[in-house]
Amino acid sequence: MIRYVEKEDINQILSMMESVKDDFAGYKETEFLEALYKAIDQKEAFLYEEKGIVAGMISFSYYEKELTFLAVMPEFRKQGIGKQLIRQVTECFENGDMIHVITFREGDPKGIAARHCYHSCGFVDDDELEVFDYPCQKLVLKVK
Repeated sequence: MIRYVEKEDINQILSMMESVKDDFAGYKETEFLEALYKAIDQKEAFLYEEKGIVAGMISFSYYEKELTFLAVMPEFRKQGIGKQLIRQVTECFENGDMIHVITFREGDPKGIAARHCYHSCGFVDDDELEVFDYPCQKLVLKVK
Protein backbone atom coordinates (compact mmCIF):
# COMPACT_ATOMS: atom_id res chain seq x y z
CA MET A 1 0.00 0.00 0.00
CA ILE A 2 1.27 3.46 -0.92
CA ARG A 3 0.45 6.41 1.33
CA TYR A 4 1.87 9.72 2.43
CA VAL A 5 4.67 9.56 4.99
CA GLU A 6 3.64 10.72 8.45
CA LYS A 7 5.77 11.77 11.41
CA GLU A 8 4.90 8.49 13.15
CA ASP A 9 6.79 6.65 10.36
CA ILE A 10 10.15 8.30 11.05
CA ASN A 11 11.61 5.57 13.29
CA GLN A 12 10.81 2.89 10.71
CA ILE A 13 12.27 5.05 7.94
CA LEU A 14 15.48 5.57 9.93
CA SER A 15 15.66 1.82 10.44
CA MET A 16 15.33 1.38 6.67
CA MET A 17 18.10 3.92 6.15
CA GLU A 18 20.48 1.83 8.27
CA SER A 19 20.07 -0.92 5.66
CA VAL A 20 20.51 1.30 2.59
CA LYS A 21 22.63 4.31 3.64
CA ASP A 22 25.74 3.03 1.85
CA ASP A 23 23.83 3.42 -1.42
CA PHE A 24 23.65 7.20 -0.91
CA ALA A 25 26.77 9.30 -1.44
CA GLY A 26 27.10 11.93 1.27
CA TYR A 27 24.28 10.55 3.46
CA LYS A 28 24.04 12.32 6.81
CA GLU A 29 21.19 11.39 9.15
CA THR A 30 20.60 14.91 10.49
CA GLU A 31 20.30 16.37 6.97
CA PHE A 32 18.10 13.47 5.88
CA LEU A 33 15.79 14.02 8.87
CA GLU A 34 15.55 17.74 8.18
CA ALA A 35 14.57 17.05 4.56
CA LEU A 36 12.16 14.31 5.63
CA TYR A 37 10.31 16.58 8.10
CA LYS A 38 9.98 19.22 5.38
CA ALA A 39 8.70 16.63 2.88
CA ILE A 40 6.16 15.37 5.41
CA ASP A 41 4.91 18.89 6.14
CA GLN A 42 4.58 19.66 2.41
CA LYS A 43 3.05 16.28 1.45
CA GLU A 44 6.09 15.50 -0.71
CA ALA A 45 6.86 11.97 0.49
CA PHE A 46 5.21 8.60 -0.01
CA LEU A 47 6.00 5.23 1.45
CA TYR A 48 5.21 1.72 0.38
CA GLU A 49 4.05 -0.33 3.31
CA GLU A 50 3.89 -4.11 3.33
CA LYS A 51 2.22 -5.75 6.34
CA GLY A 52 3.01 -2.75 8.56
CA ILE A 53 6.65 -2.59 7.42
CA VAL A 54 8.12 0.30 5.44
CA ALA A 55 9.38 -1.43 2.30
CA GLY A 56 10.27 1.73 0.38
CA MET A 57 10.04 5.50 0.36
CA ILE A 58 10.18 8.31 -2.15
CA SER A 59 10.34 12.06 -1.67
CA PHE A 60 10.12 14.84 -4.21
CA SER A 61 9.79 18.57 -4.70
CA TYR A 62 6.75 20.11 -6.35
CA TYR A 63 8.65 23.36 -6.79
CA GLU A 64 11.87 21.88 -8.22
CA LYS A 65 9.99 19.10 -10.09
CA GLU A 66 12.57 16.70 -8.74
CA LEU A 67 12.61 13.25 -7.19
CA THR A 68 14.81 13.92 -4.18
CA PHE A 69 15.02 10.44 -2.66
CA LEU A 70 14.06 6.86 -3.47
CA ALA A 71 14.96 3.75 -1.48
CA VAL A 72 13.61 0.22 -1.25
CA MET A 73 14.61 -2.20 1.51
CA PRO A 74 16.95 -4.91 0.16
CA GLU A 75 14.52 -7.74 0.94
CA PHE A 76 11.76 -5.99 -1.06
CA ARG A 77 13.78 -5.16 -4.18
CA LYS A 78 12.95 -6.48 -7.66
CA GLN A 79 9.22 -6.46 -6.87
CA GLY A 80 8.33 -3.23 -8.69
CA ILE A 81 8.04 -1.13 -5.54
CA GLY A 82 10.37 1.60 -6.80
CA LYS A 83 8.43 1.86 -10.06
CA GLN A 84 5.12 2.08 -8.20
CA LEU A 85 6.47 4.88 -6.00
CA ILE A 86 7.76 6.76 -9.05
CA ARG A 87 4.36 6.41 -10.77
CA GLN A 88 2.67 7.75 -7.62
CA VAL A 89 4.87 10.84 -7.74
CA THR A 90 4.33 11.43 -11.46
CA GLU A 91 0.59 11.58 -10.75
CA CYS A 92 1.28 14.66 -8.63
CA PHE A 93 2.41 16.59 -11.71
CA GLU A 94 0.66 17.86 -14.84
CA ASN A 95 0.94 16.28 -18.28
CA GLY A 96 3.90 17.84 -20.05
CA ASP A 97 5.81 18.69 -16.86
CA MET A 98 9.50 17.78 -16.97
CA ILE A 99 10.68 16.15 -13.76
CA HIS A 100 14.21 15.03 -12.95
CA VAL A 101 16.30 12.96 -10.59
CA ILE A 102 20.00 12.91 -9.79
CA THR A 103 21.55 9.45 -9.65
CA PHE A 104 24.80 7.63 -10.27
CA ARG A 105 26.47 7.71 -13.68
CA GLU A 106 26.43 4.82 -16.09
CA GLY A 107 29.09 2.28 -15.19
CA ASP A 108 28.98 3.01 -11.46
CA PRO A 109 28.11 -0.30 -9.72
CA LYS A 110 26.11 1.60 -7.06
CA GLY A 111 23.79 2.93 -9.75
CA ILE A 112 22.95 -0.17 -11.78
CA ALA A 113 19.62 -0.93 -10.10
CA ALA A 114 18.59 2.73 -9.72
CA ARG A 115 19.36 3.60 -13.34
CA HIS A 116 17.50 0.52 -14.54
CA CYS A 117 14.46 1.49 -12.46
CA TYR A 118 14.46 5.11 -13.66
CA HIS A 119 15.01 4.15 -17.31
CA SER A 120 12.20 1.57 -17.15
CA CYS A 121 9.90 4.38 -15.93
CA GLY A 122 10.81 6.50 -18.96
CA PHE A 123 13.60 8.70 -17.62
CA VAL A 124 16.38 9.53 -20.08
CA ASP A 125 19.98 10.58 -19.45
CA ASP A 126 20.74 14.29 -19.24
CA ASP A 127 23.66 16.29 -17.78
CA GLU A 128 26.56 14.73 -15.90
CA LEU A 129 27.44 16.52 -12.66
CA GLU A 130 29.18 16.23 -9.31
CA VAL A 131 27.21 15.97 -6.07
CA PHE A 132 29.00 15.73 -2.71
CA ASP A 133 32.23 15.40 -4.76
CA TYR A 134 30.78 12.27 -6.42
CA PRO A 135 30.16 11.81 -10.16
CA CYS A 136 26.41 11.74 -10.82
CA GLN A 137 23.97 12.21 -13.66
CA LYS A 138 20.67 14.00 -14.07
CA LEU A 139 17.85 11.96 -15.64
CA VAL A 140 14.69 13.61 -16.96
CA LEU A 141 11.12 12.48 -17.62
CA LYS A 142 8.27 14.23 -19.44
CA VAL A 143 5.10 13.44 -17.49
CA LYS A 144 2.34 11.93 -19.62
